Formats: sequence, structure tokens, C-alpha cells
Amino acid sequence: MNERTARNRHALGAAGAALAALALAGAGIVAAVGGCEPQESQLTILLVEYKGPEAGPSAERLAEDLKRQNLPGVFVVQGHEYAAVCVGRYATWKDAAAKEMLGRVRRIRDARGQYPFAGVMLMPVPEPPPKTEWPIEEAPGLFSLYVAGWEGPGRKESAQAYASKLRRDRWEAYVYHGPRLSMVTIGAFGPDLFDDASKIGLPGATPEIVHPKALEILRAFPYLRIEDEVTPVRSTAIRIPGREDGGPAGPPIPSRLYRITLSLVSTQTGLSEGRGRVSGVAQHASEIGPLTEALVEQMLSAIGPDERARIGFLEVPAADADAADPDAGRRATEALAAALAGAAARNSRLVVLDPSATRQLLDADALTSDMVRGNARLLKGLTGLQYVVIGTATVSKT
Repeated sequence: MNERTARNRHALGAAGAALAALALAGAGIVAAVGGCEPQESQLTILLVEYKGPEAGPSAERLAEDLKRQNLPGVFVVQGHEYAAVCVGRYATWKDAAAKEMLGRVRRIRDARGQYPFAGVMLMPVPEPPPKTEWPIEEAPGLFSLYVAGWEGPGRKESAQAYASKLRRDRWEAYVYHGPRLSMVTIGAFGPDLFDDASKIGLPGATPEIVHPKALEILRAFPYLRIEDEVTPVRSTAIRIPGREDGGPAGPPIPSRLYRITLSLVSTQTGLSEGRGRVSGVAQHASEIGPLTEALVEQMLSAIGPDERARIGFLEVPAADADAADPDAGRRATEALAAALAGAAARNSRLVVLDPSATRQLLDADALTSDMVRGNARLLKGLTGLQYVVIGTATVSKT
């Protein structure tokens, strides 16, 4: 199985807010393997995006206004009928200067006394979109089927190229470029996509896709393709941006996002490589469980089919002062324990030790949980285990 990479992030601004409401009930998870972190200075604070013929002039006017207010580091990213106003360039998600700047821009008031940048976040510097012949915003209907996505450098060109390939193969492909994710979808449908569209957004209710054309698409593209690799996450229906008014209502925009990251660290090397590094994003706390289960399945595929392994794991801490959810770590830990126990029950070659037993083995080597979370290489040579699973649950506001 090849290494698969996927990362998703909630969009900002008018178009981004629309994308945030796309995922239908029961389809808000994007799982990943081997997610790539942005490189140095590839992070910024995205204030607003403009689209259309006047995007450039509008962005420049806002940028000049902010500069007159002595806001440092303001710059504009421009592309085809697209412009984004950003502030600062930062090396890491935890950059102290970025945190200080976030606090500053979120307190900016406009002429009406409102806070237009209250919801801004740190994210990769926007990539100007290339011209596309098939923007999803111009697709007819209310819904489309999300089949592929990219987030790494060059994501927009990659999405364009894949949509072109699908078009050549006679699939009705469309493209959406958000602040962090470029999506390719197929088809355009009305409420008849589902058996009962009134279920959309209702807790515990998931409408079934029944449209014959949609079922044909899902047979051909059953799983999401992320960063050019097929994932175990199924392709799903999304709402076309700008179609929020009229027709069945979509789910509310989530107030938080939950990124679960797991590493299967070998005690022979002190490293976690390839499929042993997994990450994914859930849009709601209720999705932490199924997301973690999918991630564990991917992660354990790094272990050879005939390999006997004793696996330990540690509690998953919640990490984000900006939007901390004290229960996120507990949910992720419980989900990790259940997923590993299920894997051991299905495979007699695997033995799983709980966090208490894992800490005892660490104690014997004068190690603590915090030490190995900070430096997994310290696990090299640990006796009694072949692997240790280390994870984090990072919570961020949308």
C-alpha cells in the first residue's frame, strides 16, 4: 500500500464559509497518512479573500487601509480573478509572533464598530488559483460528489490537471479552490440525489444517495483521492458553494476543528515512517471516534502481515490554547484504546498494552510520557515493546 497524504482545513471569508457548510451529515471526516507540515515562512494570517474581476483592486484598497493603520506585514496574493489580503509570514503553527498578531487583528474594528477579522486564523500562504473552465460555483444544481483533494504546494494546479483528465474521460468534473484545500467534484444534482433530502443536517440522520448517475460515479470513485493517493475515506456528497439558500438546509458551520495525529514509533529505530504517521481532521467532536478508528487501521498497515508485535500507547493530550476543548484528548484516548483493542482481537499476532502498562516500561528505562512525546527517538532500545503509539488532538477554532 502506498503512502497516502491528506489534510483538510476550514475555509475563511465568504467563499470559505460556504465551503465549511458543504460536508453533509455523517460525511465530515477527512483521514490522512503522512500529512506534510508547511515549510519555513509558508504560514500567514489570511484576513479576507476576493473573487471576480475587481478582486485585485479591492484587495489592494484594503491592504492600503490596513497599512495606514500601522498594521505591519500586510501583503496581497493575486491570481486569476482572485486576491487575498494577508498579514505576516511565520515558520510554525506555534509562532509567538503569530499568536500576538492574531490577537491584534482580531481586535480591529471597522467603521460600524464591528470586528471583521474576529474569526481569522493562521494558515498556509494562499496559492493564487489558475484559471479554470469548470468552477464548481457555476455547476447547476445543489450538490456534487467530492472525489479528490489537495492541500500541499501546487495543489491548485494539481486539482486543475485532475479535473482536466476526468473531463477527457467524459466525467462531469468541477473544481473548487479554498484557502487551504483544492477540491475536485463530479456531477451536479438536486434534492433527488437523496432518498430523503430533509434528513440533511439532522442529528443521527444520514440521507442515502439514490440517484442512478451518482451511484455510477461512486462505483467508479468509491474512495477519496487525496494528494494523488487513494484513502480509505469514502467519496461524499457536498453542497455547491453559493447554494445555501433554497433547497434543503445543510449542517451548521462547526465552531471547532479536531486534528488527530498518531505516530507508530518503532523501538528498534526510534522513528515513525511512511504509513506509521497518520493525521486527519474531524469537523465535530462526535467524529473523533470514527476518525481515530480509520487512522489506526491505516497506521497498523505499516506492520508486516506476519509480524508479531507488542504495542504500547500513551494518553492523547489536547493541544491548543486558542480553542481548547478539555474533552478532546479524553475522547481521542478512548477511541485509540478501542481501535487498538479491536485490531488485537482481529489479529492474534498483535498484543496491545494500555497506557498504564506502557508507562511502567518507560519508567524502567527512566523515561516519562512527556519526554518521549517531545523526542520519540528516546524510545529506541526500549525493552518489552516493538512499537509505541504517540498522538495529539489539536483543537482549533473555525
